[in-house]
Amino acid sequence: MLVCPHCRAALDPAFCCPECARCYPVEHGIADFAEGAYYDHFDATTALTPAHREGLQLELEGTRRRILDYYLPLLPRAARVLDCGCGNGLSVDLLRERGLDAWGNDLSQLRKWQWREREHRDRLVVASALSLPFAGDSFDVVISSGVIEHIGVEETAIPRYAVTPLPNRDALRAAFLRELLRVAPTVDRERAVRTVDVHALVSGARVEALSPYKRLQFRQASQHWYGRLLARPADWYFRFMPRAIARSALNPFLVVRVTR
Repeated sequence: MLVCPHCRAALDPAFCCPECARCYPVEHGIADFAEGAYYDHFDATTALTPAHREGLQLELEGTRRRILDYYLPLLPRAARVLDCGCGNGLSVDLLRERGLDAWGNDLSQLRKWQWREREHRDRLVVASALSLPFAGDSFDVVISSGVIEHIGVEETAIPRYAVTPLPNRDALRAAFLRELLRVAPTVDRERAVRTVDVHALVSGARVEALSPYKRLQFRQASQHWYGRLLARPADWYFRFMPRAIARSALNPFLVVRVTR
């Protein structure tokens, strides 16, 4: 089902495109369509600090809860699913263990290194969300968590984290949404801009705002006193959140379902 992300021609068994003659490397079973344009820099010689390693370990449990508690009950049985911006790739193993035909993509060298630990790493591809290496309607559903806010902006971490919108930010975000809807009729994604903005970016699509109940479980925040204090009230707030509140600024963690 993999195609050339440039011309959409089906790839041959060597992962070469018969139309534009591009060939894409496969290492440890992982196909790489980035052509060197990763959003980060990482290789086997890169040293990870203890804090980084701890963060990556905590992220695994966060992925488990995100998939099993929140997304799995929403997904059709035996559906073909793409996790766009899948991060550590654990979502693909979890979904496939439960009978779904899952794939994942990310544009990170760090993630490519992490994916060597995944059982189904042949279903993980290094690729841009703006140009996916999949044919149209390859999936029943696309899920995308915490991706759109990184599109169309320039991010810096030193001396402190800052975000600067690019002049074509909205055009790039619209292209991102169109690409997801090209490969699947339904998209569930998090950290969205407001629903009215999504309507503006994707004409002719149905947009629904959902409560993040069970998506936010405050596991990392609960390590701090303020997290323990606020976790239970916030959990109840999300559990009984009306749809009108879910699509408003009173929902701090917006989840949007877009249907073609």
